[in-house]
Amino acid sequence: MQKIMKHLYVTLFDKGFTNRGLALHASLIRYAPQPFQLYILCVDEESHALLTKLALPRVTLVSRVEFEQKEPAIAATKKTRTLEEYCWTLGSGFTQHVMKNYTDPGDASQLVIYVDADLYFYSSVQPIFDLFGNNSTLIIPHNHPENRRHKEKDVGKYNVGMVIFRNDDDGRACLTWWSDKCIEWCYARVEPDRFGDQKYLDFFEEKFKGVYILTHKGSNLAPWCIGNFKDKIYRKNGVVMIDDVPLIFFHFSSFKIYFLPSPFRVSIAKTAHNYGKPTFIKRLIYNQYRNELYKAMKTIRMIQPDFIAGTIQRTGISDELKTVAFPLWWWAFKDLIRPFLQPIINIFRPRKAV
Repeated sequence: MQKIMKHLYVTLFDKGFTNRGLALHASLIRYAPQPFQLYILCVDEESHALLTKLALPRVTLVSRVEFEQKEPAIAATKKTRTLEEYCWTLGSGFTQHVMKNYTDPGDASQLVIYVDADLYFYSSVQPIFDLFGNNSTLIIPHNHPENRRHKEKDVGKYNVGMVIFRNDDDGRACLTWWSDKCIEWCYARVEPDRFGDQKYLDFFEEKFKGVYILTHKGSNLAPWCIGNFKDKIYRKNGVVMIDDVPLIFFHFSSFKIYFLPSPFRVSIAKTAHNYGKPTFIKRLIYNQYRNELYKAMKTIRMIQPDFIAGTIQRTGISDELKTVAFPLWWWAFKDLIRPFLQPIINIFRPRKAV
């Protein structure tokens, strides 16, 4: 029988996210309090076959076939949902599956921690657990800057990057409700009180006890909120700092790499979230993750030499100049002239009503 762990991390991905899953695992090995176990739901046969051969330490694999046989109510939703929507449904469903099957019902010290596969840890996870204390559920706000706060009306106030549930009555009840709601409805469209699996988090506080809102600046830093800390990101004694606290983990939504590596060493062709922008933040944060993904690809290709899933294939130099180099030159030029153009832009920008 598998030894009961105090911290049970939960994630899921298909072959396209395998390199990110390996990067997540590597960062947990470095920074998660020991002992822990990472439970991975393999959404396709290819990812399950690869991970089985890799035999990663502190990992328990569950195939989609095995999971769907044990959770028929969740499996039934696959008929009416896209792959993305089904994966959103699986997030809460697999988290509850781990809670039901891999925890000791009498041990309230156990935490089941859902993490998106595109998270990456830069320092110890312990401060999150210290802040969480004896609460039952943890959620993290999107922390959009003021000029983007309106988006939360559609996508929800909280982000499903990391969600923690304690193995107690309140934590289990909250997780069960979330999973049930996602089985009932989980689609990539905006409705008044619903959006995917995410907007349900807005109701946790009013429905359940012991819900803790994590506001640590270095937790779930992401492209949508990094603007809150402009000129406040730096390195101190080898640790990336966000204002006055260490960066614990970054949420690399939509991040991809060229493979084989591009000479421009940038991630995304038509860059979502400006990952390729040549800034100090890129050197401090993004490049480390990029390097970890290349390391993961090398590990995977030792087993499957033709593996390229989850990457952007390099084409010709002209294509790279159009999709990478020119945007970089344009961003650099734009940053150079912005101080001179901003006063003119402000003249024509509509004023907010007081």
